[in-house]
Amino acid sequence: MQLLTKAYEAVLRGMAVVAGILMVAMMAAIVIDVVLRNLGTQSSAHLFTFTEYWLLLIPLLGAPWLAREKGHIYVEVVLVNLPPAVRSAATRIILLACVAVCAILAWYGGDITIRNYLQAETDVRSFDMPRWTLMLFMPLSFGMMAIEFLRFFVRGEAPFGGGLAGGEHDAR
Repeated sequence: MQLLTKAYEAVLRGMAVVAGILMVAMMAAIVIDVVLRNLGTQSSAHLFTFTEYWLLLIPLLGAPWLAREKGHIYVEVVLVNLPPAVRSAATRIILLACVAVCAILAWYGGDITIRNYLQAETDVRSFDMPRWTLMLFMPLSFGMMAIEFLRFFVRGEAPFGGGLAGGEHDAR
């Protein structure tokens, strides 16, 4: 079990690191594209294709880590005005909804990935790419987010940065 936990942690952090690297690479690709256009030369069509792919991959790779760090955006206007017991129950309901939605999206993404693989679907842009290689990150990401939200539920912890599971509130 310890080995599985360490492997999961490594994948979670690795995905976040790759998301960060892709953000820097995307920024560099955009800067290079703009500079080349302003110099009157044609930039590579691959730069545009890569930035499109990275716009899909960055949120998918970073979201599980962001859930772990309680970094997702949330609206607290309703929760902070509830009595502590009701707030705790509402938080647990929200967590179950998050687990359900993420699990459904993971299942759906897995289904699409498998169908794309079996049908040899190709994403045709400036170069051809097997579509399943892009879609593979959807079930991985949403599956890991479902695990993260389930961990919060089991621990009785709020998934929000303000500690709204119980009575205390962290005013930001």
